[in-house]
Amino acid sequence: MDTTADEGRLPSTEMMALLMAAFGRAMNEVRGESFEADEVAALALTNELTRRWLEDELERKARSIGDEVRIGDERYRRHEVGTGVYHSLCGTLRLRRDSYRRVGVHNGAIVVPLDLVAGLLEGATPAFAFSLAQGYAAMPLRHYEQELRAAHRVPPARSTMERQGKRLGEAMREAIAIVEPVVRAAEEIPAAAVAISTGLDRTSAPMEEARDERLSPEPRRRRSGPYQRRPPLPIDVNYRMAYVGTFALHDAAGRVLVSRRFAATAAEGPADVIGRIMAEVAHARATRPELPVAIVQDGAPELWNLMTAACQREGIAPRFEMIDRYHLDEHLAAALALVAATDDCADVIRRRWSAALDRSDTAIARIARDLDLIHEAVSWNTRMPPHLRQYLRNHVRGDKLRELSQHIEYVHNNRRRMRYASAARCGFPIGSGVTEGACKSVITVRCKRGGQRWRDRGLSACLALRTQHLNERLRPCFAHVHASYIREVRPA
Repeated sequence: MDTTADEGRLPSTEMMALLMAAFGRAMNEVRGESFEADEVAALALTNELTRRWLEDELERKARSIGDEVRIGDERYRRHEVGTGVYHSLCGTLRLRRDSYRRVGVHNGAIVVPLDLVAGLLEGATPAFAFSLAQGYAAMPLRHYEQELRAAHRVPPARSTMERQGKRLGEAMREAIAIVEPVVRAAEEIPAAAVAISTGLDRTSAPMEEARDERLSPEPRRRRSGPYQRRPPLPIDVNYRMAYVGTFALHDAAGRVLVSRRFAATAAEGPADVIGRIMAEVAHARATRPELPVAIVQDGAPELWNLMTAACQREGIAPRFEMIDRYHLDEHLAAALALVAATDDCADVIRRRWSAALDRSDTAIARIARDLDLIHEAVSWNTRMPPHLRQYLRNHVRGDKLRELSQHIEYVHNNRRRMRYASAARCGFPIGSGVTEGACKSVITVRCKRGGQRWRDRGLSACLALRTQHLNERLRPCFAHVHASYIREVRPA
């Protein structure tokens, strides 16, 4: 998880004694009938004290800004006196702060120098902004609001947090190309790492899309009374395939030492995800060039084409390309279930095949030959004893025969990517558990809860924050994003 920020400096012992004495006198005026009530009152008091101090401090900074200022190479003049509303962990801040307009430009750009001086992010103080970014990454904002209130914090309205969270996610997404390489460069490759695995997969996400009433002329439900506002446009919730990619370092036993997750919406496409995976591989091999690389994923040919093309562009020659062992086992079990006389018989053969795959890379060729013989016997071989041929043809008919052919075709098409024995001896995983798990942890757990639906903008912003959170990079990446909100404001 993200490491916590420094707690900050405390005042001297003498000042702490004075503060405690003043705090004790204030608490004497609000004491309740129990320690629980006193604790709640103390937390409310410290929240209000902090909120008022933040207001005063920000107003002090605002008053210190002159009528004309220089931001970078541009001059700005005070444009309009106004008030601003900002949000903190301790409540809403309302204060006087002025806007400034660029000098010498008709209807020039307007800025609020206070935001740049104090590093306020999308109307939030830095501490609240980071808390909101992590909360938006980790859970629905309804739950985050409940967590804050349980911790005796004072969050703004959930609609406000939704708006701010999306903007913070967008800022993170735009900054990733710059800040992620900086954060990555500061990370060390574990000494125990002996192999690198990568993978690309897809998983569905519920997307809210405007309904094309020409294609779906479903009538709107009747209302008992008139609308008080314009009726909302009809929408459909369609499941679109988001992309999830992973990079992992493994020890000699194949255990995961480090894993990084990347994601993109269906509209964004896989290019950015693949580019970030390749950047992780390049960084690891720049430090440890001897580390071999494997691609481990399911059998979707379009995903394999993307990954192999990316490796060729980057000059990376994977030591292994492997189909996830679990997917192969599923196909073999399904094929045996179609032709075996009993479940026990199918289980015996399946376990024999599994043991052979663990021992030898050539086992898959023998398994493929066995499957071909079974298919041949079922479909047309007349050399078999008549009673056995008749049993097989009665047992495996029509649609079952077509299904059996599909499983056999899967094995034949991917035979060269089923060298599990050698891969395991080299410390590579033989399953795409890292990538399959990333689909669940990145998308399913956060984005497919009951009743949830997303638009492209919101899902993209959420994934930008969530992947950094799961990669344990949210705090350092957020620090770089926050720095982009701070500008030097000088007197003109």
